[in-house]
Amino acid sequence: MSALGRTLPNARLRRTLLAIQDVMGQSGLTTILRQAGLQRYVGALPPADQSPGPQATEYATLMQAIENYYGRGARGTLMRIGYAAFLRLVRERRAQAAFYRLWFRLLPLAARRWQVLGWLARELAGPGGRVTVHRDDQHINVVDHTSDPTAGRQRDQAICWMTVGEIQEALKWGTGQEYEVTEMACRAKGDAACRFEVGAPIG
Repeated sequence: MSALGRTLPNARLRRTLLAIQDVMGQSGLTTILRQAGLQRYVGALPPADQSPGPQATEYATLMQAIENYYGRGARGTLMRIGYAAFLRLVRERRAQAAFYRLWFRLLPLAARRWQVLGWLARELAGPGGRVTVHRDDQHINVVDHTSDPTAGRQRDQAICWMTVGEIQEALKWGTGQEYEVTEMACRAKGDAACRFEVGAPIG
């Protein structure tokens, strides 16, 4: 399943742009939009609805523009944007987030990890995509079969750093603990899907 030709909900791109602004500031967002050829969003964010709007390739172009801008520092920046994007999701889905907060009080830690990652997976997949969560004897794996950040991109290394940040922040929000998350496979490298392995708690 490829992200090429895939259309994303307006709210997904809006959340990403606001997260970029949270990390890079208004001027930084404007610079990235111009470098990505997406000037139409300068001062005119997409609406916060689920109507189809931006292309996945535009989302991937944003990621590439940030990489170009920061060079070797892009990884940390994109992870921070991922943290901000998940917190934006929590604000955007206030009622749903409040429900999860109450429900999580009744669940053991392992179940909270599983449930919060399932929520994030559904949001990342959206209409027409596929993101799944799997558990083996040692790890939980989030598998992005569609991978919007890699649409039209080919690299020799894993590049979905924003997704790593989203997964880390989701786990922190859902469990109160920070976890190591590693992208073990990436579509940009020619792998069948992007696979993120959740390791042990940090600290």
